[in-house]
Order: sequence, then structure tokens, then C-alpha cells
Amino acid sequence: MPHQPPPPPPFTATDCSSSSSLPSTQSPSNPPSPPQPSSRKPKLLYIFSSRPLSVAPVISTPTSVSTSTPSSPTDEVVPGFITAAPASANAKHVQISLESLHTAILNTSPDTPSAQPLNPPQPPPSQPQSQPQTPPPPPPPPPRAPAEASPQPPRRSFTKSRKRFSTASGYSRKSTSSTMSNFWTEVVNTTAFSYLKFSIAASTGVAALLSTALYFKQNDLIYPRHFPPEARTELWDPSRFHMINWETVDLTTPDGETLRSYFLRGQGIQRKGITVLMFHGNAGNVGHRIPIAKVFAEQMGCNVFMLGYRGYGLSTGKPDEKGLKVDAETALDWIFKNDETKGTKVVVYGQSLGGALGIATAAKHQDQLSGLILENTFTSMRDVIPNVFPPAKYIARLCHQVWPSEEIIPKVNKIPVLFLSGLQDELVPPAHMRRLHAISKAPVKVWRDFPNGSHNDSVMEPGYFEHVNDFINDEVMRHKKGQ
Repeated sequence: MPHQPPPPPPFTATDCSSSSSLPSTQSPSNPPSPPQPSSRKPKLLYIFSSRPLSVAPVISTPTSVSTSTPSSPTDEVVPGFITAAPASANAKHVQISLESLHTAILNTSPDTPSAQPLNPPQPPPSQPQSQPQTPPPPPPPPPRAPAEASPQPPRRSFTKSRKRFSTASGYSRKSTSSTMSNFWTEVVNTTAFSYLKFSIAASTGVAALLSTALYFKQNDLIYPRHFPPEARTELWDPSRFHMINWETVDLTTPDGETLRSYFLRGQGIQRKGITVLMFHGNAGNVGHRIPIAKVFAEQMGCNVFMLGYRGYGLSTGKPDEKGLKVDAETALDWIFKNDETKGTKVVVYGQSLGGALGIATAAKHQDQLSGLILENTFTSMRDVIPNVFPPAKYIARLCHQVWPSEEIIPKVNKIPVLFLSGLQDELVPPAHMRRLHAISKAPVKVWRDFPNGSHNDSVMEPGYFEHVNDFINDEVMRHKKGQ
């Protein structure tokens, strides 16, 4: 267990009457003598922590620190730390001497004078006193050519000696900067800095990988046909919901795909001679929407054709924007040719992605349709990607599954349109539906919103089917095709 320093002496009233304190009244002729400097003692930094320190704390000396417990005037307190006893037995008490910390980091001590020269000049050795002797005469130099200069004997340079002393005197000033440079080099080589470099490189790699995934794997992201897990192996049929007047329809598309779909016949006395073409959202399969179709068939008396997209449920192929439009054309062609539906008013009903498909289908066949119902759809796939997948905000333009409903819906100008918007939609912001409603040029456009409706459960909000039924009775029934 680390050594704990004794606590500072208790503060008493007698401490205020020291020799350096000012008297209550002073005479101008006798000014007080300045306080004598006290003997310097090491400043200590007290840090209390419930866990051991992993890095050296940063020392800061505040100009004025007010604490509930007075401390010694020679102790420095770091703001945010408490100078009281540890709160628990597991708390660690660390005592750091500022001089030792200064020495450890800067390799110098505040009390140590400037460093001495590395190689100070040594005084010449003293020679014993002796009688002067006359040196023998030097031998005569050998004969040399007149043009050759005589070599000078080696001697010590006084300038180099002065430069050596100058370098030595500045050694203490340069040691701080060189030591801090070495300190920063050590910081760069620490594990934390390596993690920082790794995170920067990883972020760049993730961005590149995300861009690649969005471009080449965007069909799997936009059309999650495998969710829920059994969506591609199990397909509910209307008998699961106690319906009897229905049939399975396997459509064959021009490009050779087989689409497992359902046709539900209208029931009851409210049969209106209307066929609803249902386009579901981008997840699940057509069987998951049978409860909605049951309301259309049994409560409103409408025929319902439930299209199973390619790549969804038990249908073959892989979904994409072009392929789904071919599927819609195939379903519409079946409705126009089937004996039970070819004389009925056709209404396209689309949810989310199905709404975008409905807009594209209605713009091309509005002369043959009698209405369009949109629920929680988007202006374009590129606009909705940042809300669904925020990391892809800056690379959404790479998306080649565009679904440009904002560009197409103004072309739907001959049939009535009903807009159903859940104001709590967490996937497609309600602003998308408001934008589509604002730019629509339909002869009749009806707006209905649901304050508590989210993206998937707006259909369960009170009044949802009442609004749909009113739209069919008031607008679709009296609409004349081709007008």
C-alpha cells in the first residue's frame, strides 16, 4: 500500500496572528515590514482516485482555489480533485512531488544550476621547479623547393574553445526543448496513438467498403426479401385467415419469372365492382398482407389481386426496379383480361415501396385506372437512404435503384389520389408524403394523416379503413375512365 502523507495541521484561530499579519491600526510613519520568505519546502500534489492512475496527471496551478477544507499554502490543488481523506478503503492515494515530476519529465531539477560543460579545459599540470636548461640547437631543416610553403605546427584554436564554452552554457536551455521533443516522440509511439491511426485508417476503409457495398449489394439492402427468416420458404395463404373465396394465381412475366400471387373475390352485399391491385412494402411477402386484403374483400366488397414480387415468397427471380415494374405490368394485364375483373374499376393501392411502384404504374396506365392510394411512400430512394441508413448519407447518389416518385407523380393527372401518412413514421419522414401531395396534379387529391401512425402500423390506426372506404365511395365510384 502506498505511503500516505500526514494530513495538514488543523486550522486554528492562532494561525491568523502570525508575525507577518497586519495590525488593525497602522501608523504612516511606521510602515509594516515585508514578510520574510519562509524556508522552501517541496510542493505536494494530492490526488484521490477510486482506481489506480494509468497516465501521469496534468498539473495546473489555479490562481485562486477555494476549498471547504483549508490546506497548506505550499500545497497545490488541482481543480476537480478533493484534498480530503479517501471516500472508501479501496481508494488510492497518490503523492507526487513537483520537483520529482519536473526531474522525471525534463531531466532537470528546479534547484539544480545550469549544467556544466561536457569537457571543461583542464589546467596544465604543475611542473617541479628546476634549473633552466638551454635546449640543444635544432638540426637544420632539409632543403625544400622555393615554391612550397612551410607547414604550420598544430595548435589549439581559441575560437573553438570559446564556442565550446558557449555550447556548454546553453546546454541547460536546450535540454528542455529536446526532452519535450523526445517526450512527443514517445507519445506518438504509444499504443493509444497507434489505435488512433488505426481508427482513421479503419474509418477510411469502412467508407470505401460501404460505398462498394451500397453499389454492388444495394438490391439486398433495398429489397430485404429474406426478412423475416422464413419469408422465402413459407407463404401464408388466405385459408389461414378463414377465407374461402380465393385462388392462387401463378403469373408468368415476359422475361420468364413466375410470380406466386393471390386473387380474393369481394364478399357481401357491399360488392362494388371494384378491383384493388395491392403492392406491398419491401420486406416480408404477399402472405403477410392478407389481413389487409381481407378487409378490402369482406368489409368493402372489393376484389383484391395481391401481387407477389419476383424474388419474394415463392416467386422466382431477383427483385430490382426494372423487374418490379415488369411484374406490375403483368398483374395489370391479368386484371384487364380476366373475366371476373376486366369490367371493374381498378384502384392501385401501394404501401411504402409499393407506393413508388403504384405511382410508376398509374402514370403509365391512368387511362385504364380509377384511383390511386398511397401510404407512407417516399419521394425517391436516394432521398430516403440517409434517414434509413445515416452512414450512407454522402454516397446515396451511388444508388442505382432510384424510384423517382417526385418526378413521376405530376404525370398522374387524370385519376383521384388518396394520401395516407403516419406522422410518427420512423423510416420515411412524413415530409416525403407532404411533398408528393404538394406537387401532385391529380384532379382530386385527398390527404389523411394519423398522428400516432408509424411506418408499419398506420394501417391499424383508428379511421384508416374508413378513410379508404370513403375515398372509394366518393371518388372512385363516380370517376369515369379516360377523363
